[in-house]
Amino acid sequence: MVNSGLGVEHVSIRYGTTLAVDDASLDVAPGRVLALLGASGSGKSSLLRGIVGLEPLASGRVTWDGEDLAGVRVHKRRFGLVFQDGQLFPTMTVERNVAYGLGALDRLGRRRRVDELLELVGLPGYGARRPSELSGGEAQRVALARALAPKPRAIFLDEPLSALDTGLKRRLAADLSRILKETGTTAVHVTHDQEEAFTVADSVAIMDAGRILQREAPDELWNRPSSKQVAAFLGFRTFVTAATASRLGWNGTLDVGEVLGIGPRSLALDDRGVPVPVVEQHMNVDHFVLTVELPDGQRATVAAPTRTDSPTVAVRLTSGAITPA
Repeated sequence: MVNSGLGVEHVSIRYGTTLAVDDASLDVAPGRVLALLGASGSGKSSLLRGIVGLEPLASGRVTWDGEDLAGVRVHKRRFGLVFQDGQLFPTMTVERNVAYGLGALDRLGRRRRVDELLELVGLPGYGARRPSELSGGEAQRVALARALAPKPRAIFLDEPLSALDTGLKRRLAADLSRILKETGTTAVHVTHDQEEAFTVADSVAIMDAGRILQREAPDELWNRPSSKQVAAFLGFRTFVTAATASRLGWNGTLDVGEVLGIGPRSLALDDRGVPVPVVEQHMNVDHFVLTVELPDGQRATVAAPTRTDSPTVAVRLTSGAITPA
């Protein structure tokens, strides 16, 4: 049988009269990572739970290598699960948590596998600790090690980094990407964080109101969203015509029926650029965000190293998202 990986075909999930997932179809090839990206209530976690068997399907089917998983219990699907809180067993040591699904191995085999996984997630020597002795990031690393320990055919991660602070989340997202690639693990990663999704996944599916709006590789999704709705979710909330884009120094081209979305990093300060009025400004962590008025009267933002006292700044349009009008 050909190893086709995960298949999701026209899946819908209902909670009473509420349609949480609406006719979703996708596939994940072996060794690839898909991110389900969307706001709270978009249906991404419901879809994940339906795939792994934690929620019944109202319609459609889930397959692995072409085999229908209907009627296959959760623990028989050979999927690894990681949730937001890690769900470690508090009375067990880290070693026993990671070894929980390794009952088929002898004691030496379990010890070797646990040591291998703790090394992989960057926690060598942590085996004797209790979950209460771990930081949030360390606990999620242990949860990941536990999910990977029995060598599942796929792993499913439901907002695993959402409870962590921003800096730690960024570091762990990069580590997670590395670990999944090193182990060749097929994975579905649920998140509401765009940067996290782009860091971890080979492809990203944006969901809203239970539907998959678009699925592409991160760079294609970023450069060519399929609609203004998708573009807005990615941060492109101002849309300009080819004439305005050219006036702002953009050297790309737009076809008939296309506009250019301008996001937080689309404009750059440039002394040789186009002078535009500064409407307001505020500080954002390590830089200032200036809201400016574009030549067509719309507003957009540009990052600046310091506050400006000038009523105008010169900007250049360096990038944007080509979007259907």
